[in-house]
Amino acid sequence: MPNERAAGYVTDVGYSFGYHAELNPRVAHLAFLRAGLAPPRIARACELGFGQGVSLAIHAAAGNARWWGCDLLPAHVHHARALDAAAGSGSTLIEASFAGFAARDDLPPFDFIGLHGVLSWVSADNRAHIAAFLRDRLAPGGIVYSSHNTLAGWADLLPLRRLMTAHAAAGDAGDTVARIEAALAFTARLIDVNPLALRTLPGVAGRFERLRRADRRYLAHEYFNRDWEPFAFGDVADLFASAGLHHACAARLRDQLDGLNLTDGQRHLLADVADPVLRETVRDLLTGAPVRRDYWTRQAAPLAGPALAAAWRDTRLALVVPGDEAPERVSGPLGDLDLAGPVHRAVLGALADRQPRTLGELQSGSGGTCADLPTLAAAAYELAAVGSLAPAQDDATIAACTERSQRLNAVLSARLAGGDDPGVRASPVTGGGLAVRPPPN
Repeated sequence: MPNERAAGYVTDVGYSFGYHAELNPRVAHLAFLRAGLAPPRIARACELGFGQGVSLAIHAAAGNARWWGCDLLPAHVHHARALDAAAGSGSTLIEASFAGFAARDDLPPFDFIGLHGVLSWVSADNRAHIAAFLRDRLAPGGIVYSSHNTLAGWADLLPLRRLMTAHAAAGDAGDTVARIEAALAFTARLIDVNPLALRTLPGVAGRFERLRRADRRYLAHEYFNRDWEPFAFGDVADLFASAGLHHACAARLRDQLDGLNLTDGQRHLLADVADPVLRETVRDLLTGAPVRRDYWTRQAAPLAGPALAAAWRDTRLALVVPGDEAPERVSGPLGDLDLAGPVHRAVLGALADRQPRTLGELQSGSGGTCADLPTLAAAAYELAAVGSLAPAQDDATIAACTERSQRLNAVLSARLAGGDDPGVRASPVTGGGLAVRPPPN
């Protein structure tokens, strides 16, 4: 009998174990500054649809915000609660639908609400419940993080996805994973006979092959729910507008580096588009990125001049990779970024002892770079965007979060080894997760 509470969402297969840095409020701080906006202070945070709960558990253990969250699957909630209890973070994690969670009368206003991998994968009714929750539960000055699949990035795969889900739905034997295997095998046969409809989509066969090698738990939740809808940016903007929200900035730090993602001509074209929603719609067509990750806010406070300079000066950063492993050059879809300049090297050198420092300290204190603040801020942001640096918490917060982070990391190392390890550990310095190297064979 269908699970009506699930509203078409896959419930017989748990999701994969993953970590998403944009759910870390410290990342939001840096993204907002780059966009010329005042970062909010975040004391109460919430994640809707937290999956296995890895991101939530890391941010609750490594940061100073108190976390709440909901997920539909009992196994997800059990796992997330176990991680949170091991750390001793005291989060409130509820097994509930979005409508059921929104109906609770014991939830506070939230300064941060995150939805990773939710909007494109739930029904229109559930999106309406989410919008109502954001309208009613986001605190004044709070921000929302959300990701969604883009129409521009997925248009070529839509016919195959529809075929695969239809094949899986028509299957009369086996669980979701078995039906996925059958659908993938049939779709591979279809591609082998060179159908006319796919000849105008030269990249779709390669995309299918990459999809075919993916974790079946990921495929179950990514492609084989009843509902899966890539959106034009305007559709998402309309949904959030119904909650009184407006787009603030890209949440993935690299996405704010236009030199990596756009040509000069494309940047000039975007500069001529005054309407912010239309501009982001055009950007999606220019980049073709399959996923958008964005921050939204009701009351964005612009920062400029001395106030912006002061905010950058007070921003604390830490080196999170060995200095000799920091890349000197990175490539994006349409451009390269040189990270070997004197200011980049000076920043890395000043942080080489792994002690967090503010940009003001880097500019004028011990190991100072002697660069002007805008140049220093730009270099530091670029290094953070490529993963060499990360925004850092103050010393008191680091001390308060260290023991919780250590307890959680012990569980992540022991319990999730062997395929389910998310590959990150909680860092009280950054308030989020840092990648760890796999053990040698």
